[in-house]
Amino acid sequence: MFFNPRSICFSSMLLLSSMIVVSTNSWFAAWIGLELNILSFIPIILNKNNQQLTEASIKYFLIQALASVIFFSNVILSSFYFLNNFIFMALISVSLLLKMGASPFHMWFPVVAEGLTWSKFLILATVQKINPLILLSMISLNNNLILSAALMSGIVGGMGGLNLTLLRSMMAFSSLNHLGWLLMASTFSNYFLWTYFIIYTLILSPVTQLFNYFNFIYLPQLISSNNMNSMTKMMIILSMFSLGGLPPFLGFLPKWMIIKSASCMMMILSVMILITSTLITLYYYLRISYNSMVLSDNLWKKNNNLKINTMTKLLLFFSTFGLMFSNWFISL
Repeated sequence: MFFNPRSICFSSMLLLSSMIVVSTNSWFAAWIGLELNILSFIPIILNKNNQQLTEASIKYFLIQALASVIFFSNVILSSFYFLNNFIFMALISVSLLLKMGASPFHMWFPVVAEGLTWSKFLILATVQKINPLILLSMISLNNNLILSAALMSGIVGGMGGLNLTLLRSMMAFSSLNHLGWLLMASTFSNYFLWTYFIIYTLILSPVTQLFNYFNFIYLPQLISSNNMNSMTKMMIILSMFSLGGLPPFLGFLPKWMIIKSASCMMMILSVMILITSTLITLYYYLRISYNSMVLSDNLWKKNNNLKINTMTKLLLFFSTFGLMFSNWFISL
């Protein structure tokens, strides 16, 4: 997917949009970067003539266009001094939260995620959040609206994935829960925000690669699959535990940093809400792990033909044992 001229071209445009957003000092130029991001991602989605991909791209375009209209209208009105600073910041925050799919504007995110492949879902859950997070990090300090969105995202991400069998929907709500932690981190400092984002990307990548390799779509497929041996199942379980933030895996590190900082700032109630929502998301991962390891009747099948690439193996190792090598992260 990523090594044909079409994908290289539009992936480069995604990178260019982030460079425009991070280097600009103008809201209008930031809007141009956001629009370039949209126009780059939609052709990546539509690399095949598929009805599900077409529906997902249309839904994604409509939501992003609505958020862009709110963002651009706000910039125009503020340039003529029709809005005071509080209303300007509130509307900018709303448009960026809508672009990311944060609660209470999350309804589109699981719907779009259902129609994507795993590789495109990875881009939607990580790369497509970079530009809005860059802009939110500029206005999120002492922003109660963003803090409220963080708590609602954590709660909805925890409760929304219960009793789902479609894996991409479960992972979409899990991503929404992680977005709550990201928004909470943005109210502290950029260091916490981007440390969490980088680690989240590293631990989500091998999970999506494994699901893509085995073409997993529904939860029962983990039971009936004949291509997994016990080592493969163990890799899925460990990567899921790391994604859930369970110690002693790498996913626990950014959550611990945020918990420590929130406790120092006496934000006990807020961090307790996020911790509780994360415990609920751990239930998803336990369901996946339980189905893949305990309920499967081919647990000890000696099938060692797992041909994942070297990068995925390195990410799996880092996701599982990375906490041992992360002392340099903790400079608190």
